[in-house]
Amino acid sequence: MWIRSQSKKVLLNVNQVTINNTKDESEYYIHGYSERGIDILGIYSSECKSLMVLDKIESYLEYSHNIVFQMPQDDEVGL
Repeated sequence: MWIRSQSKKVLLNVNQVTINNTKDESEYYIHGYSERGIDILGIYSSECKSLMVLDKIESYLEYSHNIVFQMPQDDEVGL
């Protein structure tokens, strides 16, 4: 699946997406894995927001074909 990073600087054909957090849980990183390695796709302020983005990615996988998913900014993810 093609995903464009939150920073808009990376367009990556990922085969795996994961959420990782900092030790103090102040930031949650969504990483994309591809043939070239690991890239940060987006950074979110809560686990809930990062899980909501992962849900959106899953929906794109289920219902869209050959579409690039744009990672939303932190403030665009509603709680």
